[in-house]
Amino acid sequence: MDQVVILKRPSINLRIGRQKMNILITGATGFIGRHLLQRLKQDHHTIKVLSRNGARASQMLGVPAFDWNYAIEEAPPEALENTQIIIHLMGENLGSGRWTGKRKREIYESRIISARKLVAAAPANLECFVCASAIGIYPGEGDEVYDESYVVPAQVNFMQTICRDWEMEAAKIESKGVRRVSIRTGVVLGDGGMLDKLLPIFKLGLGGPVGHGRQWLPWVHIDDLVSVYQTAVLDSRYQGPVNTVAPGPVRYREFATALGKALHRPAFFPTPAFILKLALGEAAALALNSYHIMPTKLIQEYQFKFKFADLPAALEDLFIER
Repeated sequence: MDQVVILKRPSINLRIGRQKMNILITGATGFIGRHLLQRLKQDHHTIKVLSRNGARASQMLGVPAFDWNYAIEEAPPEALENTQIIIHLMGENLGSGRWTGKRKREIYESRIISARKLVAAAPANLECFVCASAIGIYPGEGDEVYDESYVVPAQVNFMQTICRDWEMEAAKIESKGVRRVSIRTGVVLGDGGMLDKLLPIFKLGLGGPVGHGRQWLPWVHIDDLVSVYQTAVLDSRYQGPVNTVAPGPVRYREFATALGKALHRPAFFPTPAFILKLALGEAAALALNSYHIMPTKLIQEYQFKFKFADLPAALEDLFIER
């Protein structure tokens, strides 16, 4: 009889008491946002949310929520009143369909325009602006190792353009004397995100490497990602770009093998690059690019302790047998 594998929700471990803050979150109904909000609620922070559908968000999350259509509205002053921390996670899903011209504008504007409007509306008592970013700011080629010391050149690809402009808009808050942190995230492992798309394929025994499989895949366990956000809110050492990926990088074929092993399924069916390109066009770069990224600032400057530093341990935590 086949084993039934259940993806469990990551555990939340709270170890230290924290100062209570008034926090405003955008993108809180998303995969990362839901986990982060629950952690912050357990820290007893006062939390508000901005969402396109405030009523639905409030019902889903159990916190006050305000309507905000960033494309046609300024950030609502009543939501920002007395806010000490803004955590900006809002952004259209990169992996949903082909990158047509219209879709690329939606992806870009959802990040850049919303960040710009939040910075413009920042209240006088704001202490910290924590904004999502991504490892897409790096070239995505070959085996060269990159960290936060990388300088983005003038000529860049679409993903680099998004991330560079996203961080530049967030950084404008610094002119108001507000600390800014840009969390450059890799592939997040948890009960959502990329794993949701991969699980049906791998459970059928049809999983495997994408393309040649030698490309580097930067990953992070959802627990560790949430811990970085949680710490960045209050730790004044956190500033500027912060690579939030596990210190144990793997190639895509290693990832496929480890995931197949965790699911007790074979993982040797490759997905040729040309098929992805035919199906997704330019968006295929999300799977085919190679990002060899290290979390230098987290380890060397902030002494952050990863709970899941290697891939097998992360996958073992996420999957249990019944």
